Amino acid sequence: MKKFVCQFGVRVIIVIVIAIAVDYVISAGLRKTDIRKYSTWNDIYKGGLDADLLVIGASNAWSGFNTYIMDSALHLNSYNLGFDGHNIDYYIVRYNTYRRFNAKPKVVLINTLFSGTLDVSAHPQYEREQFFPFVNDKELMSQVAEAKNLGWKERYLPLVRYFGYREEIENGVLAFFGKKDFLDGGMHKGFRGNDYAWDEETLSKDTLISISINTEAVLQLNSFSKQLIDDGIQVFFVKSPIYYPLRSKFENIEQTDSVFNAIANKYDITILDYYFSRISMDSAYFYNPGHLNIRGSEEFTLELCHDLDSIWNHLRLLAQ
Repeated sequence: MKKFVCQFGVRVIIVIVIAIAVDYVISAGLRKTDIRKYSTWNDIYKGGLDADLLVIGASNAWSGFNTYIMDSALHLNSYNLGFDGHNIDYYIVRYNTYRRFNAKPKVVLINTLFSGTLDVSAHPQYEREQFFPFVNDKELMSQVAEAKNLGWKERYLPLVRYFGYREEIENGVLAFFGKKDFLDGGMHKGFRGNDYAWDEETLSKDTLISISINTEAVLQLNSFSKQLIDDGIQVFFVKSPIYYPLRSKFENIEQTDSVFNAIANKYDITILDYYFSRISMDSAYFYNPGHLNIRGSEEFTLELCHDLDSIWNHLRLLAQ
């Protein structure tokens, strides 16, 4: 009996050691990739980004605000913190994590779109795997673990959180052993331009969509804006281009605009509105009605940079 117990104990230890080793390989590999889900987090945790200008928003941000162009046109160091499929609550989580490892920016652009910004992220399973390599960050986990269903098993038992995530396992192992190019990779300072075929499915819907305005989300946007302003950061609300016919599918855009206007007026924040720009009128600049393609991102970012430069020149003249 004693021999059996010893043999069983040894096997358990071997399994645990193997699980720890494999878990390490996967997580370390994912922390090296530029796959969209991990690239920005990886850059944040490496530190040293020290961006002069940060872009904050969802998929419209990371696919629309072109960091190549912002750097060259504005002669500064920009970074795009766009957070796919999430809302203001997670924008704040990502920004605060950024600040723990990187210097304070001088300027923050918040992409305040009528659809999504004034809501809280309600899909706990959506890309929860992006947090797997960082479960040892207690401060991050204190903010996302409950919402993303990352319980004690996922956080403290090696390898368990990767069960059912075959792609993450494969990508992590491959990256650990040197693979660099992945299908969903190619991010540049948080930005990636997309050249997908035009998809107008959203425009075919007959029913009007009522935009959700979550009270908690409004409070969070307000407090986040105040946090940035109090920290001496210049803040802009940006309404990036959407294909104009998409507006007709929503019934209460004016309500979201009134929320953004109220917060902007409260903290003297400039709103840059591109809903009615020439870009918004032409589907050639979009890969779907809500997202700019690579050509659209270039045209929009050039226009945005021109407007920002004009504002800063005006402020310099006033200060003289």
